[in-house]
Amino acid sequence: MSLPAYAASTVIPSMCRPLIAITKFVGVCSLGLLTGISFSTSYASIKSLLTLPSAPAAHRSFTALKSTLSTLTGRLTILTTISFLTSYLLSPPHKKHPYLLITSIIPLFSGVYSFAILGPKSARMERLIVENGERGVNGEELRDGMMEWERASWGVAGIYGVGFGMGVVGLWGDGA
Repeated sequence: MSLPAYAASTVIPSMCRPLIAITKFVGVCSLGLLTGISFSTSYASIKSLLTLPSAPAAHRSFTALKSTLSTLTGRLTILTTISFLTSYLLSPPHKKHPYLLITSIIPLFSGVYSFAILGPKSARMERLIVENGERGVNGEELRDGMMEWERASWGVAGIYGVGFGMGVVGLWGDGA
């Protein structure tokens, strides 16, 4: 009794199937986290900072929020991109769906949007602080800058939301 001969082309894809499912799941979960973080920042965090009693306190809190946010979203962006690209590369040719590439590019696109749109708005507020000193910050200018930043950050939340929706539908459609 001899064992059936398996070609590498049939064994390797069947061995990768669980890894593909896991990477898709990790990618969708991390994209969901990015969406939630961006939404909560746009919706609640800035409004909370605007209730602080002084402009210097609001500025310090806003700076801390931006720093924490960039660290967290940077790591999740890398995780999302690597997860979706890995699942695309490991998928057999008939299962290489374009949504895997699109959802891996969306976090990178959102990062470029953040750098191009949110960066100058943050730099404008920092320039106000440097020019006036922290104690001489005009509260109205700071509030206007934070509101501008909030409106622009809705774009980031929207981009992540589209990617998350696409990832969920793609994962559901794959059955993985």
